[in-house]
Amino acid sequence: MPRIEVSENLYRQLEDEADGETIDDTLWKMVGTYRRKHNPESDRR
Repeated sequence: MPRIEVSENLYRQLEDEADGETIDDTLWKMVGTYRRKHNPESDRR
C-alpha cells in the first residue's frame, strides 16, 4: 500500500473529521465524495 505523508496540522484535521472511525475509513469516504462530486458518471453502472 502506498504511504502518504501529511503535515501534523492536516493529520489533526483528519482525526477530528474521523470522529471515532479509523482515518482510513474517513479518507475513503472523502475520496468517494470527491469522485461523485467531480465525476458523477463514475458511480453509474
